[in-house]
Amino acid sequence: MANLDILTYGFSFTSDQGGFGYSSVSLLEVGSRRILIDTGPSSRRAWVLKALQTRGLELGDIDTLILTHLHWDHCQNADMFPNAKVLVHPKELDYAKNPNPADLNTATYFADMISKLEVNLISDGDSVVEGVKIIDTPGHTRGHISVICSVKGEDLLVAGDAMPDVGTVKRGLPYNVFWNVNDAIESVGKILDSSDIFYPGHDLPFRLDGDKIDYVEGPSAIQVYGYNEGGFGPALTYSVDSCRKPNIDLMQND
Repeated sequence: MANLDILTYGFSFTSDQGGFGYSSVSLLEVGSRRILIDTGPSSRRAWVLKALQTRGLELGDIDTLILTHLHWDHCQNADMFPNAKVLVHPKELDYAKNPNPADLNTATYFADMISKLEVNLISDGDSVVEGVKIIDTPGHTRGHISVICSVKGEDLLVAGDAMPDVGTVKRGLPYNVFWNVNDAIESVGKILDSSDIFYPGHDLPFRLDGDKIDYVEGPSAIQVYGYNEGGFGPALTYSVDSCRKPNIDLMQND
């Protein structure tokens, strides 16, 4: 029986000093297989390790990494897992080897880093293990994939940044599109047709029941710490907007 567990929850915080890149990292256990879907950014390395250890696991226990795409906030910690094989879409890997110099989300060292591990190319319809399959969801990036998992009789969809947040349902579009707008729209429709429970890249898991949206798990509050040992601590202002305008920058087409 498969079990899907969230190691780090995704959030879509931005600031006037840059984005945080807090993506979801999911642990999928099927029989003796231990699979991570995305690995998160380097700022959460310690969090990923601690989350595994609280579940009685070490880094070497992870046998497979499924990378939805090769943006820094989703794949930067792949090097932590020396025994894992990496599953990635061929178009995503090809682009990462020679990204647009203006693409600040994709660094060439990502391709170099995962080349030190066993890399297997996967795409739409491929099965990872019984009850776990891949669907192509391009648009956000050229070779983006999502993962459908059969857990306790229900299909759960781990969407990555093809559906980064619950707002994607209303917009019909992820809030960042770097490859193709039409592909991104089609991918959202494909995702919505595939499941009723979604694990987005930068939001908490949620269930759809018609037009009703219900979050199913995750923290309802976050604590931010600051320090003023030098006699000064910057003030923080937290603003919540009712909608997010999509950023369309098709740099992966250049």
